[in-house]
Amino acid sequence: MKKIIPFILAGGFLLLSSCYYDSRDAADIPDVPVPDDVSFAEDVQPILNRCTQCHDGSPAPDMREGNSYNALVPAYVERGNAEGSLLYQRLPGNGHPFDVGFVLSDEEIATIKGWIDQGAKNN
Repeated sequence: MKKIIPFILAGGFLLLSSCYYDSRDAADIPDVPVPDDVSFAEDVQPILNRCTQCHDGSPAPDMREGNSYNALVPAYVERGNAEGSLLYQRLPGNGHPFDVGFVLSDEEIATIKGWIDQGAKNN
């Protein structure tokens, strides 16, 4: 019995240390310039296409092209307020609660932030 206790403790440690949460403070995010007029179709959707490996209809939101805008706005996007939008808060690399196998670049995060702050238009 005494021999199994170290294995249980080691397994528990490995399980707890493998949890992933990529939250970072706004101060940690470099000041990346955002285009003046971010287009959902041309700038944002290509970034969201990376999310369809999980968000392909279930679990919500559906990030597939043709579905993502209506799935995101207004449920996950507060127009004009990226910091208050769940989409922005949970982007891989900016606070996603799970290891999804990739993180968005600072430029991709800035593009989505700019799109939301510019009113999250469907253009």
